[in-house]
Amino acid sequence: MKIKIKFFTFFGNLCGVDKAELYLPHGATVKEALEKTAQDFPKLKKWLPRYAWVFINGNYVELRTQLKNDDEISLFPPIAGG
Repeated sequence: MKIKIKFFTFFGNLCGVDKAELYLPHGATVKEALEKTAQDFPKLKKWLPRYAWVFINGNYVELRTQLKNDDEISLFPPIAGG
């Protein structure tokens, strides 16, 4: 199945792109998608899946969430302020 992935702020800078496509087996989870993304974009390895806010089609999700064809994952880095 085809999954769209969007990288926001710092993640986009690390990847050099703001979006990509992944091809995963049916029934893949968010965690598996992030592991594949870290393989495709090695600069993200230390960040994924541990240090990312993950949304599917605009909704916050957990790593065990199963994906569907044409889902869109949005990845945001952790945010700190003071």
